[in-house]
Amino acid sequence: MSSFGEVIAWLDELASEAKFFRDAKLPSLDVVNLALDKLGRPDTLFRYRVVVGGTAGKGTVCRMVEDVLQKQGIKTACLMSPHVQVVTERIRIGGKLIAKDIFAKSIFRIRDLFTQLPFSPTYYEAVVLAGILSACDSKTEILICEIGLGGRLDAVNAVRGKRISALTFIGKDHLEIFNNDQSFMAKEKAGIFTEDSVLNLSGEQRYCAILNSESQSPIHYIKGVKSKLNKRISRNICEKIIGHGNFVMEKIQIPARWEKMPNSKIILDGAHAIDRFQYLLPKIKRIPGKKIGIFGMARNHNLEDFHEVLPCFDMVIWTEVQGDREFWNMEEFAELFELLYSQAEGLERVIYEEDPIKALTIARKLDGTVVVMGSFYLCGKIRAVFFDSDAIMEIQDEFV
Repeated sequence: MSSFGEVIAWLDELASEAKFFRDAKLPSLDVVNLALDKLGRPDTLFRYRVVVGGTAGKGTVCRMVEDVLQKQGIKTACLMSPHVQVVTERIRIGGKLIAKDIFAKSIFRIRDLFTQLPFSPTYYEAVVLAGILSACDSKTEILICEIGLGGRLDAVNAVRGKRISALTFIGKDHLEIFNNDQSFMAKEKAGIFTEDSVLNLSGEQRYCAILNSESQSPIHYIKGVKSKLNKRISRNICEKIIGHGNFVMEKIQIPARWEKMPNSKIILDGAHAIDRFQYLLPKIKRIPGKKIGIFGMARNHNLEDFHEVLPCFDMVIWTEVQGDREFWNMEEFAELFELLYSQAEGLERVIYEEDPIKALTIARKLDGTVVVMGSFYLCGKIRAVFFDSDAIMEIQDEFV
């Protein structure tokens, strides 16, 4: 087995983030903090740490900040999750995906560290720790971190030192982890506003009182329409780091965020919650001609949220993805359709196909635009038809 293959095999043995959904409980920072202590706290060696949370938009903010800083000659590292197609998407160094050999080296260091400890990290914790190590080794100035789940107890929130923290907004995604209580969720998300923060930003308007009471430092609220929120937050972060606003923020394409596949009428978006569906609704409505949806969703998300966009489609194909998260199956799709969607205006036909690639084959034979939604895992399967995974890792670019 190659060293990279050995790395993947070890990571696959670890518990995934999905265990928190299955157990419906919050994670802990104990494992990550102990590991960072053993490693000599490499997280303290950056000029700034940018920590971005929120229900949606946080990945876009991270990538916009990365793009601006790199063009200003500032060395960045960016920790993101989940990956869509290849695991190296989770760690970006200098504006590119981490090289396979560097990724393997960093993961092996984490694996060796935990042979000396009485417990194991989760998949997510191991990659976060490897990302911090590789960022430190590459002489990164600014470490950019996307919160994976919640805020206070997310692995990246363990980083210490001067930081800039941002919260896009608070929706209902992953609410089951937070006792089905958005107020409790707001408290947990406020945990990224630490005493180390030199600037806190948020576009959240409903839970300001909770955020203010839980934050360890003042929050500056970004107002305006939600469609401009990500850019405004990103600009404020960049201005703080660079020291001026004389830069251009360009549009950033991220895999499976309303991503159009090359030479086809296929669009991928990992939307899996009501907030993102509502944001995409105008885009879907503007698609000319017939619209075909390929939908799949992990069990920890709410299938009923599809009701927001389903009436826009002429045909829907429900599918599954086999992976570490359990997906709603065909029988459940059919039952839900009968209960909720059978009266969807304009919907001509529903198909149930377990295999997402076969679902794509069916959809491509129809004369229309195909929109794949409901899961980044599902989008990753479809995306691999158009972009070679090995080439992505070798060239260190998601768009080869």
